[in-house]
Amino acid sequence: MGLLLALGMSSATAQVVCNGANENLLRWPADNPVWEMCWLTPANSSGPRGSGMELRRVHYVGTQVLKTLHSPILFAEYASSTCYRDWKDSMASFVAEPVVRNQLGETSAFLPTTSCDRSQSNTQSYGNCPFQLPGRTSSDCFSGLSIEDRGDHVVLTTQYDASWYAYTSRAIFYANGAFDLQFGFGNFSNTSNGTTHWHHNYWRLDFDIGDAGSDILSINDVAQDTEFTSLRSQTGGPGGTELTWEVRDANSGLGYRMVPSRNDYQTPTNQSGRNFHMVDVIGTVYKANEYGDRSNNNLGDCAMTHGNLANGESIGGAGVGADVVLYYRAAVRDQAGIDAMLCKSAGPLFVPLGNFDQYFENGFED
Repeated sequence: MGLLLALGMSSATAQVVCNGANENLLRWPADNPVWEMCWLTPANSSGPRGSGMELRRVHYVGTQVLKTLHSPILFAEYASSTCYRDWKDSMASFVAEPVVRNQLGETSAFLPTTSCDRSQSNTQSYGNCPFQLPGRTSSDCFSGLSIEDRGDHVVLTTQYDASWYAYTSRAIFYANGAFDLQFGFGNFSNTSNGTTHWHHNYWRLDFDIGDAGSDILSINDVAQDTEFTSLRSQTGGPGGTELTWEVRDANSGLGYRMVPSRNDYQTPTNQSGRNFHMVDVIGTVYKANEYGDRSNNNLGDCAMTHGNLANGESIGGAGVGADVVLYYRAAVRDQAGIDAMLCKSAGPLFVPLGNFDQYFENGFED
């Protein structure tokens, strides 16, 4: 019980319960799980105009890692000056075996396949599900989440749309405690093939490691005292190392390091020159019902106003921490006549810090 108290937890809260509206429980592996969480489909996700795949009360070996993980902010902008703040709650069907449809299972005939997974042509899309896949028919299509047990990791996949765009959201959780987020930006109908355009997805990660209120945000292990914005850099860390961001529980030292993937560097901020997307990472203090820079997400709100999120409030700093939230931007550029229809994906990796297992050994779960 002493270790439980050190984490700010009780044995009653260590067991994940999904009793909110439309919440569904995932325990992986099914026997002796190391990851537990509640998941919601995009249609049931929170925030104005939804937030895509939403995961709540995410626990690793009995310790809470995240209160909420989702993508409430999504944009499309064009070289022709048009721009949109897209919605994230319109389900789009994709290919998956029945055994993994909205439940944990193991595939045997084919893997879940979204529009982005199918994409192979630089200049042509493959339409709606089943995306012209050989041997696949409309009976192979469904909307929701596919949940695949792949032995040493579990993969959650969903697809949602905004007009002609098909967005793939994927989360991969590994037995060693790491997790990987991937977002794909696809197209159903060849629309805008002739116009260079950009897509930007912002994940929102509400970390509550062990409990809420004592998490420390850092940049290359330097604790931050106030809310901040940051840019990705492959050489901007100490001694020319890659820039990373960390979140740690002030009591236990447990935490995660966020590392950009190779694809994340392909589309820097403000590549369009329109000053709509100026930062890659935002660290903020938690506020109830704050799901982004605006409360309404109107279609024509083209700019990500990061100052509405990071405006100098205290986030505790070293040894103290606070209830904190990280936002992370992943983006792609689709170039007219070159690769506008080839789906591209991006997203970060999260590496565990500290020994989560030592806390689990003291009986957090049955």
